[in-house]
Amino acid sequence: MRHQGRSYALQALYQAELLESKAMKHADRFLDQLETSPEVKVFARELVEGTLLHRKHIDRYLRRNLEHWKLNRLSTTVRNILRMAAYELYHHPELSHSVIINEAVELCKDFVDDSSHALTNSVLQRVYDQIIAERKTKAQAKSEAGSTGENSEITTLADENSTDENSEITTLADENPADENSKVTTLAAENSTAENSTDEPDKEMPAPVSLYRRK
Repeated sequence: MRHQGRSYALQALYQAELLESKAMKHADRFLDQLETSPEVKVFARELVEGTLLHRKHIDRYLRRNLEHWKLNRLSTTVRNILRMAAYELYHHPELSHSVIINEAVELCKDFVDDSSHALTNSVLQRVYDQIIAERKTKAQAKSEAGSTGENSEITTLADENSTDENSEITTLADENPADENSKVTTLAAENSTAENSTDEPDKEMPAPVSLYRRK
């Protein structure tokens, strides 16, 4: 089913380039005339629309990885086979890259002569390698950015803890002098009371009164 969908998508892309138009109405008109399953049409349309939408980005990959060739010197068919496969390699990482490249080679066998097979295979492999290298670089940069953020957060927490501890120490220091002053005042008051009690003169006891009358 996918090979058939790619075949229809290639024919729609070929027509779009001949018409020098990226409008999907031409592809839709072509696909509507096909006697095939809705699933095949949906898949083919997605390939056409994605390839046309991202063609400028895709062409940069192809130009960078074409050796001894210029993109505009390739045949229209080969150029669009490469574009469609490069679109799948970049935007469909869930698909096996080897399957995508093999399918592109098969399309060359169906629509072009045998001389394009090796070129298609080598160019698409280099495109895939470049895509993977860029993804690894982005992932590494994201990981490093996350690590920097964590270190910054740890530093912030450390500063906050240090501030809290200093504040707590200051609060305790402020409370302790008050407690000590209170204790000193209480002790002074107690000592004063004790001294006053000690300095008071002893009172004389009254003489005992006899309960017996003298005869």
